[in-house]
Amino acid sequence: MSFQHNDNAHAVNYAHTLLAGLNLPPLSDATFSDIHPAINNARSGVQGFLPGKSKIIPVALADYADGALLALKDIARNHTLKNNLPESGARLLGERMALFNTQTGQPVSAGGSCHLFKALDGYLAINLARDEDTDLLPALTNGKVSAPIEKQMLENILKEFCIEDLISRGRDLGLAIAPVTLPDYNSFDNWVDVSHSTTPQRPATKPLPLVVDLSSLWAGPLTGSLLASLGAEVIKVESSKRLDGARRNENDPAGEREFYDLMNGGKKSFTCDFTTQNGRQQLLQLIEWADIVIESSRPRALRQLGIHAEKLVAEKPGKVWLSLTAYGRGIATENIIGFGDDIGVAAGLSSLMEIIHGQPLFVGDAIADPLGGLHGALAAWSCWMNGGGIIDLALYKVIGFALSQDPFLRDFNKSDLIHRTSDWTDIINMSNENLYSIRNPIKTAPLPGHHNEEVLRKLNAL
Repeated sequence: MSFQHNDNAHAVNYAHTLLAGLNLPPLSDATFSDIHPAINNARSGVQGFLPGKSKIIPVALADYADGALLALKDIARNHTLKNNLPESGARLLGERMALFNTQTGQPVSAGGSCHLFKALDGYLAINLARDEDTDLLPALTNGKVSAPIEKQMLENILKEFCIEDLISRGRDLGLAIAPVTLPDYNSFDNWVDVSHSTTPQRPATKPLPLVVDLSSLWAGPLTGSLLASLGAEVIKVESSKRLDGARRNENDPAGEREFYDLMNGGKKSFTCDFTTQNGRQQLLQLIEWADIVIESSRPRALRQLGIHAEKLVAEKPGKVWLSLTAYGRGIATENIIGFGDDIGVAAGLSSLMEIIHGQPLFVGDAIADPLGGLHGALAAWSCWMNGGGIIDLALYKVIGFALSQDPFLRDFNKSDLIHRTSDWTDIINMSNENLYSIRNPIKTAPLPGHHNEEVLRKLNAL
């Protein structure tokens, strides 16, 4: 199922499509939006909101976010008495930009860590999100750049290399790197892979799941936050040696604590030392206890801690394991590093901007993260209601599948996209709408380990 670009049912049709991918019936109560997709995009912040200046993306990204949330609300309708879910999915896409006062639609990501560079035969994105990433640039360029590295120097050197060589070498080094390319959208036949439990068990005797959230930053924590909004008990688990990188203290820039509260308020906090036998044992006990596990680690890293998803799901009928990765589980893809901005580039968003506007630009703020978090919550709740299993949710696949619903992308038509861009630009320029307001967090996120005593007491009583 796909929608036409000129109707007002984008979100509803997309929700139907997502539910069909989970073998679920369509929406039980479909309400069509009267917000034009161009206005929804602009109000969400995915392209900025500067009438006459913003370079728009003529695809219904905000509507896809709304569709994912509509589907989640529908399947949870009869299974929880509590529903504090956001009013719409679209407003989740740009709230970090609003809090941090940043902007998209530039050759540098809104967060400032991901950059678009010209290579010998095209463009690529390199995300230097971690302190150690810059140290890998000399190896990426075969020693042609050295510390201290200036951006202009790097730009000049990268023009000497082919895209394919840079991507291959960069991924081997562990860099988040992606080509500016337009994928074949006909290849995205589904948005998620679910291996249902061989001994499914419907949660008939347990009204709400216990969720253990091992993830960090944005996509996974957003999934956990949405499940908490449905009434689930969510325990955020962190290594006491390496807390979630999104945690900030009161001296950090404006917006960072507020954003962390949005992602993690309403959860309990448990910390343990993953490097000790006792800490690993506590971690394993907690995971065994959980009904739903959310994680965004490479499978190899978890296996090194003695955590095997397949074994744990097989041992507890009904357990759900949600694995959020950049490009999917499996030997060929599970070790490829990716973050929200560069995954969006790989899925074609910057290439579309180049085709339409003549220059590759970023779209949204780490766009794969909020879209992935919304889809992750839908997949996790659905799987829990239907007997458990392992969910392989690749953020790249989520964006690619969403974009594949657009007929102008699936059967690529540049002239129609340019014509749509002109129409949508006129609609935005005539609008006097404002950005969506920022949500209030459920509550302030607890300090690290705040609920250790309570959680350990419950574990000891099992």
